[in-house]
Amino acid sequence: MIINVLLFIIGLLLLSYGSDWFIVGSSRIAKLFRISDFVIGATIVAIGTSLPEIVTSVYAAWINSPGISTGNAIGSCIANVGLVLALSIIFSPIIIKESSVVKNTYAYILFLITAFILGFNGFSWIDGIILIFLFAIYLKYTIKNGKEKIDEVEETSYIRAALLLIIGLIGVILGSEMFVNGARNIALALGVSEKIVGFTLVALGTSLPELAVSIAAAKKKLGKMVLGNIVGSNVANIGMALGLSAIVTPLPPQNLEMGITLFMAVLLAMFAKRRKLGIFEGIVFLIMYCVFLYTLFN
Repeated sequence: MIINVLLFIIGLLLLSYGSDWFIVGSSRIAKLFRISDFVIGATIVAIGTSLPEIVTSVYAAWINSPGISTGNAIGSCIANVGLVLALSIIFSPIIIKESSVVKNTYAYILFLITAFILGFNGFSWIDGIILIFLFAIYLKYTIKNGKEKIDEVEETSYIRAALLLIIGLIGVILGSEMFVNGARNIALALGVSEKIVGFTLVALGTSLPELAVSIAAAKKKLGKMVLGNIVGSNVANIGMALGLSAIVTPLPPQNLEMGITLFMAVLLAMFAKRRKLGIFEGIVFLIMYCVFLYTLFN
C-alpha cells in the first residue's frame, strides 16, 4: 500500500512539473511566432495542460481500465469548468471583448453535442477516429479565427524552449504510468470502483496543470488565455484522450457525465455572451461541481 501511495504521489509530481515545463517551452515557441494569447491558450497551452489526461487515459485503456479512461477524460472536463475556471474567475473576473472568443464557445458546444451522440452507446474505434478528426478541425478553426497578434515577443532561445518541451513530455509520460498504477491499486485495495476513482482522484490530479496555468494567467489579467485554456483543454480531453483511448479499447457510455459537461458548456456560452465572467458565474459553476461530486458518490 505504501509503495502504491508513493507511486501515486511521484507520478502526480512528474505530471505537474512535466506539464509545466512543456507549457513554458510551447508558449515561448508560440510567442516567437507572434501568436495571440487566446490562440496560445486554446491550442498550445490547452494541449500542454491536457497531456496528463491524454496520456493517462490512453495508458489506462492500454491496461484494460476503460472506467479510468472515460472517468479521467470526462471528469477532467467537468473539473476544468466547475473547479478550475470557477476559482479563476472568482479570483479575477474575465472581461470578453472579442466576438471570436464567444464564437469559440459555440464551436465547443457543437463538438460536445457530436461527441455525446457518438458515445451514446459507448465509444468504438471508429468513434475515436471521428473525435480526433473533429479535434483537428477545432484547432484549425481556432487558429484561423485568432487574428489578434501579440505586441511583445519574449526573448528566449529556440534550443532552450525545445528542451523544456521535450523534458516536459518525458515527465508527463513517466508520471502518467506511475500515477495510474498507483491510483488503480489504491482503489482496488480500498474496494472503490474504477469509475469513481477516474472521475475524482485521477480527474482532479490530471487537472492540476490547468488549475496552475489558469490561476497564474488570472493573476496577470490574461483572461483570454484562461478561457482559451479551459475550452481548448476540454476539447482535447474529449477529442484526443477519449478518441485515442477508444482506438485502443472500446469505452463504456457515460451519458450522464457527458450531459453534465454539455450543460456546463451551454452555461459557459451564455455567460460569455454577456461579455463577463465573474464571482457570480464562478459560484454557479462551483456549486454545480459540488452537486456532481455528491451525485457521483450517492
